[in-house]
Amino acid sequence: MSIQSEQDFFKFEELCKDFYLKPEETIKIDDILHQYFLNPNFLIEYKQILSFTKNSYVVAQVIRGLIKCVTSFWTSLTPNQKNDMKSNIWLYIESVQPLEQFALSLVFKLYSRVLKFSWTEENNKKNIIVSVKNLMGKSIEHHCIGLRILKDIISEFNEYIGEHLTVLQHRNISISLRDNILLDIFCISLESLNYALANSMDDKFKSIRELALDLSYSCLSFDFIKTTSIDSSEEILTVQIPSQWKSTFDENNPLELFFKIYKQYHSTKSLECILQIVSIRRSFFTTEDERVKFLASIVQYTTEILKSNIGFNEPNNHLVFSRVIERLKTNYHLNNLVTVVGYCDWISNLSTFTIDTLKNPLFSPNSIYFLLTLWAKLVSSIIYVKGDPSKTYLEKYSPIIMESFINSKIDNSYSDEEDEHLMDYEKMVEILEGIPHLGRITYQATCRQIILLFDSISSKFLNETNPTQLEVYERQCAWLVYIIGCLILGRTSINSSEEHDKIDGELSVRVFILIGYNDKKLSSESNNQYQYRTSRISLELSFIYFMQNFRRIYIGENSISSSKIYQRISELSGPTDHTSVLFSIVQKIGFNFKYWAENDEIIKKSLDMFWESVNGHSTSKMLIDNKITKDILKTHSSQVFPFLEKNSNPRNRTSLYKTIGKLLFTDENMGFFDEFIAPFDDTIKYLLNISTPEQFRTEEIKRKVIGLLRDLRGIITSANSKRSYLLFFEWIHLNFSEVLIKIINVWVDSPEVTTSLLKFISEFVFNRQSRLIFDSSSANGFIIFRDTSKILVSYASLILKANISKQDLYKYKIKGIQTSMLLFTRCLVGGYCNFGVFELYGDPSFTSAIDYIFQLCLSVSLDELMSFPKASKAYITMLEALCFGHTLSIIQLNQQYFIHIMKSLHRCLDSQDVTMSSSSCTSIEKIITVCYYQLKKKNSQCLQAIHQNFFSNTNILYEIIDKIISIIIYEDNFNQFMFSKLLLTCIIFHQDTFTTLKQKYIHSFNSQCPEKVEKAFVQLMENTLDNLETKNKDKFTSNVSIFRKEMKLISSSTGRYL
Repeated sequence: MSIQSEQDFFKFEELCKDFYLKPEETIKIDDILHQYFLNPNFLIEYKQILSFTKNSYVVAQVIRGLIKCVTSFWTSLTPNQKNDMKSNIWLYIESVQPLEQFALSLVFKLYSRVLKFSWTEENNKKNIIVSVKNLMGKSIEHHCIGLRILKDIISEFNEYIGEHLTVLQHRNISISLRDNILLDIFCISLESLNYALANSMDDKFKSIRELALDLSYSCLSFDFIKTTSIDSSEEILTVQIPSQWKSTFDENNPLELFFKIYKQYHSTKSLECILQIVSIRRSFFTTEDERVKFLASIVQYTTEILKSNIGFNEPNNHLVFSRVIERLKTNYHLNNLVTVVGYCDWISNLSTFTIDTLKNPLFSPNSIYFLLTLWAKLVSSIIYVKGDPSKTYLEKYSPIIMESFINSKIDNSYSDEEDEHLMDYEKMVEILEGIPHLGRITYQATCRQIILLFDSISSKFLNETNPTQLEVYERQCAWLVYIIGCLILGRTSINSSEEHDKIDGELSVRVFILIGYNDKKLSSESNNQYQYRTSRISLELSFIYFMQNFRRIYIGENSISSSKIYQRISELSGPTDHTSVLFSIVQKIGFNFKYWAENDEIIKKSLDMFWESVNGHSTSKMLIDNKITKDILKTHSSQVFPFLEKNSNPRNRTSLYKTIGKLLFTDENMGFFDEFIAPFDDTIKYLLNISTPEQFRTEEIKRKVIGLLRDLRGIITSANSKRSYLLFFEWIHLNFSEVLIKIINVWVDSPEVTTSLLKFISEFVFNRQSRLIFDSSSANGFIIFRDTSKILVSYASLILKANISKQDLYKYKIKGIQTSMLLFTRCLVGGYCNFGVFELYGDPSFTSAIDYIFQLCLSVSLDELMSFPKASKAYITMLEALCFGHTLSIIQLNQQYFIHIMKSLHRCLDSQDVTMSSSSCTSIEKIITVCYYQLKKKNSQCLQAIHQNFFSNTNILYEIIDKIISIIIYEDNFNQFMFSKLLLTCIIFHQDTFTTLKQKYIHSFNSQCPEKVEKAFVQLMENTLDNLETKNKDKFTSNVSIFRKEMKLISSSTGRYL
């Protein structure tokens, strides 16, 4: 589609407007607009449209179209088109069009992307700085635009966008920005801040100040060393600012500037900049005096803010300031802090600030987390303080903090909002991590407070009937139980004593008594309303947390036999030892299975506790041979475990039977196998006896099938010995493929069923702990793979025919492909089956499995497959297994499959996942090595396949060698020996391709230093022979080190980034 007339333009304008104003038609309109953008004339028409219209909707869509063209087809554009677009967009920016912000943002994004993609061709990298400075000098509005452009440039260069660029090229471009202009951009942001402060009385300069702060933060939060993963969301705790920035920090003192802005304007963004500066690596300061001076400045500025509570009425300021204080301790030792002038005043005000935070429920729980983490780090560092520990004042302030924390949780329990905090289990446990350090510094005083509160609140809770008041007591009890649980867990990391163990006993016995009374009260309730009360659920989760921690510390492997805790518990509640406590925990787990069957969170946590109890070395011995276990093995239906029917999460079934399987497959209990497995045997026979697909395709059968598959997967997961696996195999193999193929034929369109089925098979064929080792006279290994191949082929043949939309692609197809690849890989590496036997006897099981696996892989694009980390990892792992165990089979695959494999491996050579890049590297080397030796044989059956797959597709080797050389020159985190071996293998296999590439690299530096590049390539091959012997590879690896060093020097001196 094209715009040839005024009528066409009005139609286009209406579409652009409707795209934003009619969200229900957005997808349809986007498809129509996409036709405009794909038209070759669009790259000419956009200039006329932009010069003609002032409509923000139209501009936004035109720019969006250009962004799509640039991102997807950059390499197809001519140099003139690229330069023309770059200059036109800059002129458009300079003209300051009256556009809405959403349209302007897209304009800046387009310019930043074009700049990034053309960065390697830019001879003078600082041209953009000159252009922006000239722009900013025109007016206040131009100044703001300049700041926004620079921020967008940093953002664009920090992202991995553009399929034509490899990960390595993305990194090199970003590093080039850092080395050439990032400091200039940071200086511009500081100058703009000073400019705005000098005109602070004029409101027009407010925008400059805010935009300059945004730009400063972008500079300081830049990924300076480019080690952060593309998909990583982790925060960088240490800012690796280059040493070259030191003079700028000395001259401009940005720390003082940002604190000044915060005190004057209460700006959250200025605090975020301060956070980044506080996080700067200590080695940035060259002398100890400089470090001490910097630390003293931070302590002074933060003390001023703490004293006056500047800006803390804004919750975001409070949170970021808490992070600043916590990060200060992360970067500096307590020894450094106590020597700073003003430390006494700082720690006193910090204590007041923390107490005020704890008392005020309006502040974010994240603020509390950072502050408690700070105090925990301070207290745990006391033992490293040189001299008198009292100079830290921590023994004075820490108990007050602990007391305030406990009181705050009791007081805040009157609010319904506390339920939200209690139910965020992971976040709450994070907050509690620092409590043991604070609580155990004066343990007796802490426990006196807890006991007084616990006795008072628990007695009220047990006698209360008013629902509203009962919720308050449940919240209060939950918090106290959580606090007791984390204090007990702290025994492992805090110096303890017999006296502390007795105190743990006093606390624990109260919790155990409360659990007993609570369960009795709950079981007597006539209705199930308690299951929907958030406060009651929170209390149950706190019980599980406490019991888990008690078990870890005082039962099993980590228990202390001489501990005084059981002596104290016995004094308070009757004779007790670790065995009786363990069985009371198991009984509590069983109680939860019955009375909390519909609550997924409680069931999941109870199952985790059950598994850890059964899996522990000492605790498992206590549980294996006792009546409770025997009863479970004999009867494990939904009558015993109601959650099997009532709970909506099928994963819990797998967890349960994994745990029961652990109990079953022991010498003491294996005799119960037939009795245990009988219910599953009945289910399989029932499914096989269903005669028609219509009868099989009901919701009831679907639930039964999913339950069966998940249960069996749990059981086989725990069959870790040869004896236990053989027991399971001999039971199931007679009906194995028949029932599973029947399930696939009826339920192939249901991912809930197929995923459960494929994951069960994946576990069944997994040679975990060498459990699939059969006698030499046994055909079991072949039977397993033959049946697995039948199931795999049945699934693949049906799913390939399914019509699946892009929105459902992962759920309905890629997840199944991922699991299929995983189970096939486990078959390949299992070592229990010689696959050559199938070919020898004309059995197509192996060849059919390979064929259908690659049909599945080719049924989705490589981009789609690689966009899901788990799927891409399963794919590369499978290719590695095939390349190492079945190289000749890979070489003799049809050309379509072979090229797809090589492209996939090539793509992953520079993956940030080291495992994937290493697997790709070794896989390619193995393929080429085998081809090399096969070519030396006169009567090789592979010659035709090698010529067809390699020599008729020379681009494959060209691209592989090109990428290897780029990785060696520019990449920092790679296995040099591995890539050196691969490069030598490629060179020896096909010298002509290497010679062509060598000329490309020599000419890519133009007339700057071709002789040096040519000399480096000559040195690379020096003293290497035309063979793949280990000695020759070792010599070549040494040459690669020299080559890498020389090429790095050449590229840095020329500013060339390939």
